[in-house]
Parts: sequence; structure tokens; C-alpha cells
Amino acid sequence: MTAAEFWTLIDSTKKSEPDEHVEKLVGKLVKLDEKSIFEFGRHWDAFHSQAYTWPLWGAAYIMNGGCSDDGFIDFRSWLILKGEAVYEAAMKDPDSLSKVRVEPDEAECECYPAPEAYCRAKGIQDHGVYYDALVKAYGQTPGDDVPGGEEWDFDDEDAMKKRLPKLFKKYQD
Repeated sequence: MTAAEFWTLIDSTKKSEPDEHVEKLVGKLVKLDEKSIFEFGRHWDAFHSQAYTWPLWGAAYIMNGGCSDDGFIDFRSWLILKGEAVYEAAMKDPDSLSKVRVEPDEAECECYPAPEAYCRAKGIQDHGVYYDALVKAYGQTPGDDVPGGEEWDFDDEDAMKKRLPKLFKKYQD
């Protein structure tokens, strides 16, 4: 599965509610062979890791009225589900997310589509089995080290206004 095929799959399953989107996405993934599910998962993990940046964490903090490390995982999943255009724009300029229609505190989605699809296809519930199989097939598992970019204090209103003025205005004013 190429990155273009990954994004096509994301776009072809879009729903207005993130949980419905994920359910439709998992429904399509379950029909794929094991290798394709793994490839989808590897793309998901790569895009998820690329979005592990301080500027995007600041955007998540503003949009969700705060953002823990677990919340930032869910934010990045939500961002991927928005599709390639929104994702790429946010990677270049997180303030571009001010154009996305989302209610405060709703820019998040706790989801793991590849492990969920793999487990459903195998008739099991333990996502750990997916990761064990991934290691066996590819010798690696996903992981984040440290966020990219310059860290700053998200509680510093002046810094937030300066770095993400459009998002700050939309969600904080």
C-alpha cells in the first residue's frame, strides 16, 4: 500500500463523526489481507510520528482547552482522519487548523485502526497480538521519541497568541 492509497482509504471512509469514520475505515481494512493491514498501520504510525511536534501540540492545546500527552495521541489520530490536505497543511502551518470546522474540545479521536482491523480479522481482542505480528514481520514497532520543534509554555497566552494567532483568536477570544 502506497501513501497515496493510504490517504485514498482515509478519504473514502470519511464521516462527520470521527468514531463513525474509524468504524467505516476498520470495516474496509478488515477485508484486506494481513500484509495490507500492516502496510496501512505502518503509514498510520509514520504520519502519527511526523505530527509529534510542539507546534501541533500547541494547536491541540488551544483547540481542546488543554492537552495531555495521551490527549495529543488522540489529536494526531483525529488529524490523520481529517485527510491528507488538512494533515499536510497543519504540518506546514498548525495555525491552518483554524479553518477546520470542529467544536472546542472535540479535535481528538482515540483509535487504532490497523490493530483493530487485524484483531477483528483474526477473531481476537488483544491488540498486543497485532504488535507482536508486526515485530515478527518487520522487526519494529511504532514509537515516539520527543516532539519536534521548539518547546514553549502552552499556558503563556502571549506565546500562544504569537505562535498560533488564528487558532488563539478562534478558540480563546
